[in-house]
Amino acid sequence: MPQSPYNPQVMARLSRLDKQDFGPHATVIATELQAAAAAGLSVSCVILALTLIDVIAHEEAGPAGYLDGMAFAYAGNKAALGWLRGRRNILLHHEGPSDGLMGEAPAPAWLVRDAEAAIIAVLDYLDDLDVSGAPD
Repeated sequence: MPQSPYNPQVMARLSRLDKQDFGPHATVIATELQAAAAAGLSVSCVILALTLIDVIAHEEAGPAGYLDGMAFAYAGNKAALGWLRGRRNILLHHEGPSDGLMGEAPAPAWLVRDAEAAIIAVLDYLDDLDVSGAPD
């Protein structure tokens, strides 16, 4: 398997993700995100990162079952989360040309950058909810 194209610090942080507080759906999505990142699947990372955020916010068997709505309202960087939702939507709901998907020469590097930003956004969100297993 080829080496992951992502920053080693981002990959180390993702590998330390503690899923013990997650519900079963979020656990599967987080495991898939880790595998996609290890395989260098940039588009999959973007899609799975936002999917994980949405599942964490709604799956009653996880943090949504014991955290109040204010915790979710203040979690994560709103600009990063907004960008992530927009980028995921562009990838899933093709409505026209999109940077990184048109065969441009620098597209692979752009997609790696997008995947890293997506991974960081979800990890920061989980850190703010105190469910990532990150050291205090």
